[in-house]
Amino acid sequence: MEFFILSIFLSLIILSLTLAILIFGRPGEADPKLPPGSLGWPVMGETIEFLFGTPEKFVGDRMKKYSPDIFKTNILGEKTVVICGPNGHKFLFSNEQKYFTVFRPHPMQRLFRSYKTATSAAPPPAAAVAVDESKAIRQPGFLKPEALARFLGGMDTITQQQLKLHWEGKDEVKAFPLSKCVTLTLACRFFMGIDNPERIARLVGHFDDITLGMHSIISNVPGTIFYRANKAAAAIRKELLKVIKEKKADMAAGKPMQDILSHMIVVADPSGRFMPEVEIADKIMGLLVAGYSTVATTIAFLMKYVGEDAEIYEKIRSEQMKIVESKKPGELLDWEDVNKMRYSWNVICETMRLVPPLQGTFREALTEFTYAGYTVPKGWKVYWTVSTTNMNPKYFKNPKKFNPSRFDEGEAPPPYTYVPFGGGPRMCPGKEYARLAILSFVHNVVKKYKWEVLFPDEKITGDMMPTPEKGLPIRLHSQQLGHNKRSCKSTTTSSTVKRKTTAYIRNTSAMDIVRMAVYSQSNNAGSMPQGSKNQAQSSKAHMG
Repeated sequence: MEFFILSIFLSLIILSLTLAILIFGRPGEADPKLPPGSLGWPVMGETIEFLFGTPEKFVGDRMKKYSPDIFKTNILGEKTVVICGPNGHKFLFSNEQKYFTVFRPHPMQRLFRSYKTATSAAPPPAAAVAVDESKAIRQPGFLKPEALARFLGGMDTITQQQLKLHWEGKDEVKAFPLSKCVTLTLACRFFMGIDNPERIARLVGHFDDITLGMHSIISNVPGTIFYRANKAAAAIRKELLKVIKEKKADMAAGKPMQDILSHMIVVADPSGRFMPEVEIADKIMGLLVAGYSTVATTIAFLMKYVGEDAEIYEKIRSEQMKIVESKKPGELLDWEDVNKMRYSWNVICETMRLVPPLQGTFREALTEFTYAGYTVPKGWKVYWTVSTTNMNPKYFKNPKKFNPSRFDEGEAPPPYTYVPFGGGPRMCPGKEYARLAILSFVHNVVKKYKWEVLFPDEKITGDMMPTPEKGLPIRLHSQQLGHNKRSCKSTTTSSTVKRKTTAYIRNTSAMDIVRMAVYSQSNNAGSMPQGSKNQAQSSKAHMG
């Protein structure tokens, strides 16, 4: 449907543009100072090839044709240079805010900035926007390891509950839907403090649509990717506004603050301005999307690769069972346990190398700069992508083989060749969150199950969010511990005796990490409106 609509759209503009191309050419392509490359068709540029081809092919073909270091293109309505290879990664990560600032592609701006109206004042500089959108979680330290360590027990409990809810007593299941449910449940719990399974389940499909729409052609024609994404964003925004009102009512009633949403509600900026509800909704939606799609994809493909290799599964299980044996029955994971999961983390890293959770991100040139002998004008966009290194045999021997041992000590890839979370000051702030969420899942799934992939050659669709076409069906075999924790027995889940699991902790104290955020902002309380000031004081009183 998307291709059909796009073909109609293109047919309407190509004829009118062809004459202009023949007469005037393509401005800028012949400038010897610019990087080599093509700006493609007017208006559309090379967006079609970028969105509907594989990232490796789009980037790899142009690196071979133009330059292995840098090339120019035009994607998503912007003149863009792609900086390639480990040297390019290092150059970009080392020059944040000197040459580069973050840039959100126009589809993302439309989806996540509904609160910015046409009647607003002139938009702030891109750098100011980037700081504003990231400070909600960077400044208070919500995603620092010491803060996340307190939430680890909650991750462990939620994962146990999700496995029991969706897989217990079943012989065959689909792994991808569970990975999405687990991930979204964790994200909603961490960012908003809600754990209503039915409420969360209604949102899963909407988040899939938004993830695909973040890199798409802006078209509100029914049936297009962006149209579906826009409708999904509106539905999620509507639900989030309800959650915000409920959260404010709970805070006014004296309930404790336990999440990032509460922090956004009570904290004022230096001028005393509180964030409007629609802005909070959009920012929370952005955080949820970031914490959902990347983790869910990695979990799903880890299940695929491990399910296809019994030796790797046994190594993971051996490592995880040593942790089980060191703990008391019912005792939850802690930071020390996670630090013992070295091989399991190698498996996750190899999964992210073959199926990157993030293909790449955009930057904007703050000033004209020179790289690899070419000049990039101010205002041009810069795209970096893992596609220039992840599958390169120069950096990864036999790159198509799933081999977690390549990340062992002494065999680690060269610097800047493996950057699944970016690097420098703009490294993904959710890196540790993702690590803990995935390791918690790995610990619980291998502890309870062994599995086999039913369709090893299942077609994978999409590139921005790779999706197993059938949902990754697997056959489960439960791993049942005997009275002696060192002995185990494998049976199909249909004959599994029901086991007790740790009760779900709805009001875990893990999220009291918000206290440092509120205390750090306490000087702003004097400028709060009276109602908000009372809310903040009430919330502070209940955090001690």
